[in-house]
Amino acid sequence: MTDRLVPSRVPVWVIESAQPGGCGPAHALAGRLGTSFRRLTDVSFVEDDSASPGLVLTAGFSAGMAGLSLRKKLKVPVVHCCSSRSVALAASRVFDEVILSSWHVPERESSRVFSVLGPLSIVSPALYERAERLWRERLEHLPRPRIAVRLEAGWSDSVSDAMLAARQIELSMRLFGGSLLVTIGEGVPAAFANAFADGLGSCIKLIWRHGEPDDNPGLGFTACSDAVILYGTRVSALVETAASVLPLFLGHVPGHFGGYNSLARVLLKRGNVRIFDSDFSPWPREVLDEAGRAACFVRNRFEL
Repeated sequence: MTDRLVPSRVPVWVIESAQPGGCGPAHALAGRLGTSFRRLTDVSFVEDDSASPGLVLTAGFSAGMAGLSLRKKLKVPVVHCCSSRSVALAASRVFDEVILSSWHVPERESSRVFSVLGPLSIVSPALYERAERLWRERLEHLPRPRIAVRLEAGWSDSVSDAMLAARQIELSMRLFGGSLLVTIGEGVPAAFANAFADGLGSCIKLIWRHGEPDDNPGLGFTACSDAVILYGTRVSALVETAASVLPLFLGHVPGHFGGYNSLARVLLKRGNVRIFDSDFSPWPREVLDEAGRAACFVRNRFEL
């Protein structure tokens, strides 16, 4: 088998540095454009007469350089994704557009720099709708309100903190009734996870732990719930849960440092999330779908 590109019209090409099989920002953006795309790891074999795409998306230094090489060779526009403001301003001079993932979206956009709040994600409101259809029958036996709980690493390793958090949820469930759908993410210490599960007491619940043979049911659990509580400091988890239409609560007050804390404080200020205080009541909140907003901009900008 050869790695030579067969001339065929694919609307979007994606090149990312240090993303072997993973989903980086360029891949996440490509997946939201509503068109087919091709991921490339080596552009040296692309010939001048290859069927050019309508757009090239890049992320990372070496991928950006490869994208610029393709632009020169195939006369195709290149959009670069990055998370550094200084890099974005410099890159805006050479790329056709730069998508900047930041913790504060500026009121005024810089020329050729489109800012989004937080990292781009493949998780969208539409993905939750599909997950709800897939999981609806499997979870319909559980009483409402259903509360999805995502327990991620980074918040605390204290067993007493886990017990206190779980007991707060248990008291609320006694008041409101219903059931819990709990996912315990990668990196959560076993003792912490066990203490949290024990602290939930006699609540009606389903608990999935990272490492169990089944696929992660987090999207389905959230899609079929009435509210979400998030514990931990994983930025991607915050972005994913904020993309749902449900009331989103943080189980702990954000700290002072780090990307998660910066993003959480912005979302709290904007009313996208609230700190959990025993009440699951909804409020008018805006869904966070920055990847969808960026994809809409790119589609219109480059007429895809």
